[in-house]
Amino acid sequence: MGRKIIIVAGALTAALALQAAPAAAQYMPHLDPNLYMLTMMNMGGGASPCMTGTPMADAKIAEARAPSLGAMQAYFAAAQGGTPKSTAFHLDKKSKWQGGGATAGPLDIDRQSDPLAAAGHALEGEPLRFYRGGSGATALGQWAVLGADGRVAGVYTGFFARSKKAWKLRELTLSAADETVEPIAQYCVKPGDVIEHRLTSTKTWRESAAKSVDEGKAKLAAATAKRTSAESAAQANPKSGGAAQALRDAKADEIKWTKQLEKREKNLADALEKSAEAESDAAEIKRLTGAARNAQAFRIAKAEKAEAQGAAAR
Repeated sequence: MGRKIIIVAGALTAALALQAAPAAAQYMPHLDPNLYMLTMMNMGGGASPCMTGTPMADAKIAEARAPSLGAMQAYFAAAQGGTPKSTAFHLDKKSKWQGGGATAGPLDIDRQSDPLAAAGHALEGEPLRFYRGGSGATALGQWAVLGADGRVAGVYTGFFARSKKAWKLRELTLSAADETVEPIAQYCVKPGDVIEHRLTSTKTWRESAAKSVDEGKAKLAAATAKRTSAESAAQANPKSGGAAQALRDAKADEIKWTKQLEKREKNLADALEKSAEAESDAAEIKRLTGAARNAQAFRIAKAEKAEAQGAAAR
């Protein structure tokens, strides 16, 4: 009896969810479950917008940007001046400093020597890139350090957190000029999660949509064959009411599957477009990844940034 109640309750919940879903999504429950789930997520049915790469509003980013820049500048001044660097960190079990093959926790940060903060080096005032996480509680930035000759001596990648109304470093990674560094990108909860989600989810969407289109083509072909057969039967027996009704039903079924196939092909086109965008962004990150001395290429022009934000929001 208990199992029957659970099954009925589950069916009712699914029915109510479908009824509340956007009309454009309601034709899809018979498709691959993964595709239906993904489509519902993309239509606002439960996925966090930040997992698609949609950044926070500029004003919200600015709330984190200014104090994070201040924390980074305070760190560099301390490292260069020989005073405690740890004051720029939220000191807890998550605190981490790493560079030159060494990793230090909260108790050992001040014992580390920072080669990027050598005399004559300067921290650039503007970061190469800066993002506030979609959760709002963290931020991620990259800065170039210039040597006395004006060339890039290395890169800082700082992960910031807001705690007790203050933004400070949670993690800091140093990359010397000849070390490989990857450009940071928009993230949701942890660095790298957005591009990973976009690649995997669009791949699932693309594969499921292609399978759905193949099924739709087969169904339409069968409906067309059935309509052709019904036409022949109706022509052979024009006075038969049953043959006439069968022809009407066959025509209606063919029309239904024609429309279904159009929807499925549109869904596949959307999946292919979003998948291509994700793969292109991943390829660009890979292209830029390299020696820290070339990190100035990480900078995103304002026009390109605005275009990227608009694309992510669509």
